[in-house]
Amino acid sequence: MNPKLKENIWRIDNENQLATLITSSQAFDVPFNPALAFLKIRPLCTGHHSLESIAQQSALSEKSVQDLLRSLQPSGIIISLKDNQHNDDEVKRRENIVNIIAAWSTELAASYIGNELGQGQLSKTVLVGWLLEMYHYIKDFPKAIHVAAQHAPILLRPVYEQYCTEETGHEIFVLNTLLRLGLSQAEVESSAPLVSTRSINLLMKELFTKEPIALLIVAALIEAQEFNSEAINDFKRSLVDYYGVTGDALDSYFEHQEIDVRLGHADLLASHIQWLDHLNGVALDAVLDGVHDIKHAFDLQSLEIKHYYGSSQGQYIPRQTINYTAIR
Repeated sequence: MNPKLKENIWRIDNENQLATLITSSQAFDVPFNPALAFLKIRPLCTGHHSLESIAQQSALSEKSVQDLLRSLQPSGIIISLKDNQHNDDEVKRRENIVNIIAAWSTELAASYIGNELGQGQLSKTVLVGWLLEMYHYIKDFPKAIHVAAQHAPILLRPVYEQYCTEETGHEIFVLNTLLRLGLSQAEVESSAPLVSTRSINLLMKELFTKEPIALLIVAALIEAQEFNSEAINDFKRSLVDYYGVTGDALDSYFEHQEIDVRLGHADLLASHIQWLDHLNGVALDAVLDGVHDIKHAFDLQSLEIKHYYGSSQGQYIPRQTINYTAIR
């Protein structure tokens, strides 16, 4: 047996010694110490290692590995041969996709760089850098939607074209925020996005060219599902306390979020979910893998923002383009 796992998301709370396993169907509370032990063998559960090999490389006994895997069988995360077949009915497939996208969206919210900014854990330059990257991301996103519209089935194309129209020009909301923080329009518009920000857009275009229906799933992953004015006001007050910005500095940024929620962009998948049935097994596998890559590209973006804008190594703020004049 060479164990391989279905998508499994772990949340470990070291302080309270709690562990939660999240799958596409439900969440499970797992005893803390066995969860930590399983995470030692999880990197090897790729279908390329035998139980004996996993035991040797994780410094556990083969029986311990077997026991850990057996204890997780009720969660359904151990893949069997029949799991490789796309034999679920349409209702079950839709349910699994919606559930895993909700889990990935929750993961993105948990790793959101705004959480650390709201607690004053990062520098003001990181705050500025985050907004600069949001400016570039929001400016480029309609271009990716346009790619999906060009390749979409005829009946879906008007939905994407409307989505593209509704998203176009929204970078002005972030620009106005950056102006309030002291940057000039010229330096914002001439700035260069980080590589991770460009990667998000490139990954989207690549995926939408191959499978334009994937845009419905991406929208469910990345679009805000609610506008929590109380939480936003708390966040803005934190920025006043930690970074000395004016209380209304981020009003324009959150106005954009409120507009998107009102337009219902997060509901595009729910409103057009029947299109998922047009994806055969191979196409669905490619879509899920592509969306998962996009999810990780957002994680990478947060890390790169903190690395570039939080460093004291003399990086240009905003990031500058390189041209021949710069090297001659």
